[in-house]
Amino acid sequence: MKHLAVVRQPFYDLIVNGTKTIESRWSLNRCAPYQKIQIGDTIFFKLPGKPATATAQVKDVKFFDLTPQIADNIKNKYGKEIGIDKFQNWELYRNKKFLTLIWLDNVKNIKPLPFDKKGRAGWVVLK
Repeated sequence: MKHLAVVRQPFYDLIVNGTKTIESRWSLNRCAPYQKIQIGDTIFFKLPGKPATATAQVKDVKFFDLTPQIADNIKNKYGKEIGIDKFQNWELYRNKKFLTLIWLDNVKNIKPLPFDKKGRAGWVVLK
């Protein structure tokens, strides 16, 4: 399956340069990519309002029903790979209810690929 992920700076650059090896999606509701992504899937990455300019393969994925304590444990265990030190407000994420962690592999730049994405969703499962 293929996915489109909208990523803002500085996270986009951290993914492309290999510093951020785990993409994380935190939410209050069960929404994509939660339970919608699996090992071997392809992710297209794009900045808001721009075409996709990078791809990655999913090396591993884990789903969590969160509590603040579980969120803190994840921060301590995977924070560097997620880039949590760049989060503006940890308390906002700490109080989310669902989390998808996606280990990235084979991250590559691609020539700009436009997607006709409507709405504000930060993640789209592509058909």
